[in-house]
Amino acid sequence: MAKAPIETRLMNKAVDYLGRYASSQHRLRDVLGRFATRKLDQHDPDDIAAAIDATVTRCQTLGYVNDDAFAQSQARSHRRQGRSQLGIRQRLRQHRLDDDVIDAALDVADEHAANGELLAACRFARRRRIGPFDHRRNDDDDRDAIMQRRQRQLGAMARAGFAMAISRKVFDLADSTAGEMLIDQLEHGEDPTA
Repeated sequence: MAKAPIETRLMNKAVDYLGRYASSQHRLRDVLGRFATRKLDQHDPDDIAAAIDATVTRCQTLGYVNDDAFAQSQARSHRRQGRSQLGIRQRLRQHRLDDDVIDAALDVADEHAANGELLAACRFARRRRIGPFDHRRNDDDDRDAIMQRRQRQLGAMARAGFAMAISRKVFDLADSTAGEMLIDQLEHGEDPTA
């Protein structure tokens, strides 16, 4: 049985998109919906919806789109960038992924680290140059200026989704050398703070 021209065009679009970007089923469905709105507006909306469902199902069957693999890839990438569990959960929920899939992805992302959340917090502080990685600290600063800067930086950690206890562990480090040592230890499965 020959495929309808709608399905052929949608499959071509899906393959083109998935060849360039990793995607969840939800994101693929959105991309195909926007494509159909622009390019297939002369067709019946029910036929388009059925063709989109068939295309997403076919892509899943062929292994072109896999929500589990997508979630794991995204969780690993975000952890390397220093994102908190809360932040990663929010990003993955935008793809309408199930909480079980997100939990499994976070477990995979943190499997080699002794404390994945603390490691991510250290990486976040290093990337943002805050806490022990703040080289703007000056011995001449008065106590109020130091406390004000620390509060702003702790606020940045909180907005990124890190718990206060984790943030304080990062900020209690003496300097960037201690921070780098902690990152190295956590990456190798040791947790000296436990």
